[in-house]
Amino acid sequence: MIPLIILFLVFQFTGFSQTTVYNPAEFEKNEGVLLVWDYNPSRDSITANIIKAVQQTAMAWVIYYPESAPMDTAEIRSYLYSHGVLPINLEFVPGYTETLWIRDFGPMIQYGDFGFGSERFVTDAGYAAYNRPKDDSIPEQIANLWEWEHQDLPLEIEGGNLIFDGLMRGFASKRVFEQNQQLSPDQIKSTLIQHFNLQDFVFLETLDNSGGGIWKHVDMFMKIIDYETIMISEYPDYLPDYEVLEQNVATLSQLLTHFGKPYNIVRIPAPPKADGTYATTWDDEMRTYTNSLTINNTVIVPSYGLPEFDQQAYDIYRETMPGYKIIMVDAQMLTILGGAIHCITREVPTEEFMRVIHKKVTGSQDYSQDYYLYCLTESNVPIDSLWLHYKINDGAYQRVPVYIVCPQYTGIIENLLPGDTVSYYFEAENATYSTTYPLSAPAGNFKFWFNAVGNQEYKIEENLKIIPQPSTGSFYLANIETENLDFVRIFNSFGALVWEQQYSNQNFIQTNLPTGSYLIQVKKSDKISWSKILIVKQ
Repeated sequence: MIPLIILFLVFQFTGFSQTTVYNPAEFEKNEGVLLVWDYNPSRDSITANIIKAVQQTAMAWVIYYPESAPMDTAEIRSYLYSHGVLPINLEFVPGYTETLWIRDFGPMIQYGDFGFGSERFVTDAGYAAYNRPKDDSIPEQIANLWEWEHQDLPLEIEGGNLIFDGLMRGFASKRVFEQNQQLSPDQIKSTLIQHFNLQDFVFLETLDNSGGGIWKHVDMFMKIIDYETIMISEYPDYLPDYEVLEQNVATLSQLLTHFGKPYNIVRIPAPPKADGTYATTWDDEMRTYTNSLTINNTVIVPSYGLPEFDQQAYDIYRETMPGYKIIMVDAQMLTILGGAIHCITREVPTEEFMRVIHKKVTGSQDYSQDYYLYCLTESNVPIDSLWLHYKINDGAYQRVPVYIVCPQYTGIIENLLPGDTVSYYFEAENATYSTTYPLSAPAGNFKFWFNAVGNQEYKIEENLKIIPQPSTGSFYLANIETENLDFVRIFNSFGALVWEQQYSNQNFIQTNLPTGSYLIQVKKSDKISWSKILIVKQ
């Protein structure tokens, strides 16, 4: 077993009996998803389609009404099977409910230590304004059923108006101010920071003229992708809430992540209604692609029967969350009621709390023969091993151990060449449990590459081949006409020019360079070609 520092966030909260609290982000590892069976033929198929997507990667718990209802559990199960749901990762949970909006009234699940080690507990926010006492009682019903601790959050707020980046910050719209007028904004902020163990909380402007009803939740225009990335809706500039939304984007763009860098903001165009128009009043239909559910390696995204917009949203998710399964579920019967996919689901984090915290390295990087990648872990169970998995260009994945050193754990990728593209992910594991970052690994990963030598940008050309490869320092240039060649230059791994031959009409190159990785540059007329070479002395 490698040594492990188990990190806990230790605070003392007024009214809390536990002293350690961790508030997981939705995109971290989950055991499953809670949904309410709606007993409504126009929406039951939506629930079935969500369950079908969820059960590929997690448990789906369906809350059914335990007394007289239009369908018993056998009938519900039969309906689900007829719609493609499998008899795996599916359980039924008795619960007294009135609506399907479990995101808003359902249990918010955190980790806390009540004297027996870190365990899951239920946070129960106020939900008294809607005259639905059964819905309001669901967090306590679930806590009692699963024998978990239950804590009240002394605020009126819906779960759809609370999202977290997983490390330091929470977000809500200023709708919460309207709901808790007995408290000042500073008091509300302090309560949220304290209860969810945050460093900061940000309140965004409400979209008052974009439909969606009175709720004005952040999940209708914003989604946290990972510790560093936020997806935000984009509206046409003629809509009344365009400037408000752009103001929210400006606010978010000025914030720094846990790693001290601005969030990466991804924009996703919001779709119009079926008639091609957009909502311009509070009580109209609000359509959005940010109201999606991330469950482990899968993202369930609302669709609207608009091929151009739906395909565009699919492509943006696929690019933003590489390797994740993107599954679209028709949500037209939900948005007319003020919500979408996220609104009718509530994730349940795993019993084992294990995560890798990493500032991802992506895009163009300065070349280094040996590249260092850093991370930390947090866990309430022992971690036996911590790995960095990587592949170079189109090769197979390799793995190297991550060394437990201060101040950050370190994984090293060695013997890289100047033109390499590196794809990588982290994995923490013990005998019974494991997690990766990102959760879409190995299909998904983080990717970076080297494309500069000194101040020169380059791209490896397929038509410039080096034969043999590797060589002893003497080689042929293949697939290139050498007549009237301007020059051939060779750069070492630090970007320094180490060999040059001008006006050569030969394709045979002879050098006396030592063992190492190099980059060759060939110029003919106005075209410059690049290739990698590896020299190995006998």
